[in-house]
Amino acid sequence: MAALRTGARGRGGMPLSFVIARYFAYAFAAVAAAWLASFMALSAAINMGWVYEASWGPANARGVAALLAAGEGLGPEDIPTAYRYAVVDESGEVSETDLEGARLDRARQEAGAVLDAAPGAVEITGGGSGLTYAAFPLEGGGACALVSEYLPQWVSRDLAGLLPNPQNLMLAGAAAGSALALALVARRASRVISRKMAPLTEAAGRVGAGELGFAVGSTNVREVNDVLAAMDAMRASLAESLEARWAAEREQREQVASLAHDLKTPLTVLRANADFVAEELGDEGDADLAAAARDISDGAERLDGYVRLLIEASRGSGGADRAPVRPAELCEQVVAEAAQVARARGVALDAATGPAVAGAPEAPLDRAALARAAANLVANAAEHARSRVSVSCDVAGGSLVIEVADDGPGFSPAALERGCERLFTDDSSRSSRDGGRHYGLGLHAASEAARANGGAVSLANSPSGGAVATITIPLDGS
Repeated sequence: MAALRTGARGRGGMPLSFVIARYFAYAFAAVAAAWLASFMALSAAINMGWVYEASWGPANARGVAALLAAGEGLGPEDIPTAYRYAVVDESGEVSETDLEGARLDRARQEAGAVLDAAPGAVEITGGGSGLTYAAFPLEGGGACALVSEYLPQWVSRDLAGLLPNPQNLMLAGAAAGSALALALVARRASRVISRKMAPLTEAAGRVGAGELGFAVGSTNVREVNDVLAAMDAMRASLAESLEARWAAEREQREQVASLAHDLKTPLTVLRANADFVAEELGDEGDADLAAAARDISDGAERLDGYVRLLIEASRGSGGADRAPVRPAELCEQVVAEAAQVARARGVALDAATGPAVAGAPEAPLDRAALARAAANLVANAAEHARSRVSVSCDVAGGSLVIEVADDGPGFSPAALERGCERLFTDDSSRSSRDGGRHYGLGLHAASEAARANGGAVSLANSPSGGAVATITIPLDGS
């Protein structure tokens, strides 16, 4: 791993600024190409005679005026599309025009100024903003003013009425071409950058999936390689840390398994002696001592089962073991074990089983885990009760409900909210009857067992005082 980390350092490559500058150059060249293509298209249209070049109108104003002055019956079709016009009569009033606004006023003034001019005279004046006015008298009377603008124009009157001005069309085409070119360059840049970032994405995904035994790749970009080197160092460090943690956990599991295995011998001795005492007392001996001996034997048997589970869990083979179980049998076991806990704690037990339990069909449940969960609740209640614990089992709404209550001080607000959290012990309202230490595991273990069977544990305080813990397990196998 150290070798992998060392190999990830010092990778070369081009600067990221060079990559960015290169695509800026591509973008500039692409935009320039779009504008050049639009300009060449306009030039081709001019060369093919489809479009008047921008200077055609002012340059040919005198010749066009001379031709129009000599003609009769001047009409719009006689005037090239490079010009707008206004015709005035002998009194200076506009008789025909395609102008409007300020341009019309200026054209009327220019035409009125040449009403008395000699035939063939043409007065050309500038109007600013690229405009040129050419005024001349007409042989039939009146005068005409031609207005040309320094812009390319369509030669065909049909195209002039259908399409935008050629220059505007060129600008629009150049702008559209520029946008398309920039989009293509951006798409190319994003694909290249994504490809250069692929090793980083792959490394992050593999680390996120818990795969740490690999070497992080590289690119030809220096800054990306720096990030990849940091990622590789992090991966190697994390692998070392996790390996050390896993080794410690393996050692802990092995110790737990060994200790659990060592518990089996004293438990066997304890159970055998308890059975012996119970048999010796028989029916004529002290009934309480005989019951206590049987409770010890049953408890030792349950402890032996817990030891087996502990060994399996330390080997990683523990888990929920759900099998068809009749709720009535589970409730019978819960009540029987609750009676043993109550006798051991010296508190009275009230047990009740609802009539719906007897008729409830089998359900896939982990009987041992749920029995332990109920025993944890009973032990917790007996530890905090003043004198009495109650256990009830019933079936309601398609669920098995096991309720354990005591007549103690009840749960604190913090315990009602967090009592089932692992290692929660800050329940100042409840103190054990014998002042023993709490580890915050009983309610959590019960909650986990219920969750593994699709249910939950809820905590509440009884209106009459005391704590109430309820296990609710759905019987439909969900």
